[in-house]
Amino acid sequence: MEFIRQYLLSKGIPLTEENWRPFVEKNFRKEYKKKDVILNKGEVDNYLSFVENGAARLFFMKENKELTIRFVFQNQFLTAYDSFTKRTPSRCDIEALTDMVVWQIHYDDLQMLYKTHSVGNLIGRLTVEKLYVEKLNREFSFLSENAEERYLSLLREQPDLFQKIPLKHIASYIGITPQALSRIRKRIC
Repeated sequence: MEFIRQYLLSKGIPLTEENWRPFVEKNFRKEYKKKDVILNKGEVDNYLSFVENGAARLFFMKENKELTIRFVFQNQFLTAYDSFTKRTPSRCDIEALTDMVVWQIHYDDLQMLYKTHSVGNLIGRLTVEKLYVEKLNREFSFLSENAEERYLSLLREQPDLFQKIPLKHIASYIGITPQALSRIRKRIC
């Protein structure tokens, strides 16, 4: 879990060996294979995961179409956050898009660490802030950019996405059909 510690240190979280140890003891390593279902819609998400490597997506079905809400990559938190925090059934599915390694902590263990370790609250705040900014940026993109602009922004911000993720998932993420994405790609190239 040293990579998580280094990530958190880079974000200004003051982690000593003493205040880091309880987190290490409560996290466990989990592997997923490509196409594994990490969470089914309707289940309560009991784990906050941090991705060591690999990629996943959060999505839901509407009118027989998969709509991708979010992609998650290395050094990102993976959870259906509303389900995790509110202890309610998830409104989305989570699927591994590649083979993955994640580190997970159970909700109850995280709550205990929040109560007993001040650094836990800093880590929780970092998680919420990061997820909030990602959500805000996505909403702003949908309200202020057309499909081609959303595609170009995604290409600029996450160029490796296009080597890892099927285009049909990218199309659903930016709110268009795979055919419309194909036309945009042809027009730009």
